Amino acid sequence: MSRVSERQRPASIGLGGAAVAVLLAAALAGSSAGCITAFAPNIRREEHHAAMTSQSTRGTCLKCHELESHMAKRMQHMDPAVLERHMVEMNKVIRPPLVADWMAKDRRGCVDCHAIKGDR
Repeated sequence: MSRVSERQRPASIGLGGAAVAVLLAAALAGSSAGCITAFAPNIRREEHHAAMTSQSTRGTCLKCHELESHMAKRMQHMDPAVLERHMVEMNKVIRPPLVADWMAKDRRGCVDCHAIKGDR
């Protein structure tokens, strides 16, 4: 009969698991206390964002930024050649980032989480 020594216990979660645990804790804390501002980049009032203010509405943002669900629907209806060109173009050119659907449904507006900052 063999005994299982303490050295044969499963390994700890390690650095990767610890990072996941920290992100999960931050997400849980953020969902109850407000935005996870570390994941919501600031908006600089320059170029295409020059007119942004702390009173800007979700509608203002969605004039340029597309919802993920809308993009997914558009891509489903593209023929393969058009979809391939679309993907090549998306990888070459910086476009306004997609907005997750949950963000558009959240009671807070875009500028509640994405702080408006002045010029650099």
